Amino acid sequence: MDDDDYHKSLVARANSRTLDDVADDVRKHLSEAVEGIIKAGQALQEGRDMNPSNIAFCKWCEEEFPDLKPKMRERMMQVGRRFDTTFMSQHLPVTVLYELAAPSVPDELVEDFMSSDEPVKVKDVKVAKKGYKKVKDKGNEDLQEAVSSGSMKPREAAKTALSRAEELQRELNSLTDEEKIERLGGEKPIDAAYQRKLDETLGDDFNPNNAATGILISLNRLRLFGGKKEIENYILGELYRSVRMQKYEAEALLMLADVINENYDEIVGYIDDKPNLKIVN
Repeated sequence: MDDDDYHKSLVARANSRTLDDVADDVRKHLSEAVEGIIKAGQALQEGRDMNPSNIAFCKWCEEEFPDLKPKMRERMMQVGRRFDTTFMSQHLPVTVLYELAAPSVPDELVEDFMSSDEPVKVKDVKVAKKGYKKVKDKGNEDLQEAVSSGSMKPREAAKTALSRAEELQRELNSLTDEEKIERLGGEKPIDAAYQRKLDETLGDDFNPNNAATGILISLNRLRLFGGKKEIENYILGELYRSVRMQKYEAEALLMLADVINENYDEIVGYIDDKPNLKIVN
């Protein structure tokens, strides 16, 4: 078949297809992509279960899947744990699936998104997560009851809770300091034991990879700003001013020093390697 014949066959095929046919193809491939992510996540979890430690699992992944970053591995495993291959989505992109698979997203909120035929964006999930946390707050008992009884969808309750919180914040912002104290029931004494528990507790949305990346990025910016001297000045200066968290942060810095000392030669080796500018973080 020469080029002209091939072009004619493409035109003929295009003319025989409708927009509905194209839409069906898109939905089919989206569903296949979702199913592939779920199966891959389940297989990764199986590999994790067969490895006795995090170190062994990470080493196995790096050898077998060098292009699969740790954050992506964890997200795929979350998807595999939360969903099964009977879940076929024609309106939820994979990025939304990753967001819904997070353990911090309540099951009823996930079901609400999955049962909807409307297109969903990652931003929609994040906003709903934020609002649904407020549904559990004091003063929103009516929303909790409405969700439990089925008279209100979780996303609707989340939207209402966010709206109430924003209205309350606007109202508080209009008050004087004295009025705020009176409105909130007076000055509440700090419970030292409770505060310590909060200081030593990680939030549900804590991501160790993001925390590690933030440390490296911030250190590099201080290096660009003024080098070793500025790293020393600013980090030790902030440590000095950090009254309540000083002990914890000092312990973390000493741990970081031990990690650097124990891996010094390997870290130095990275300085000699040329950066791969084709990689986008």
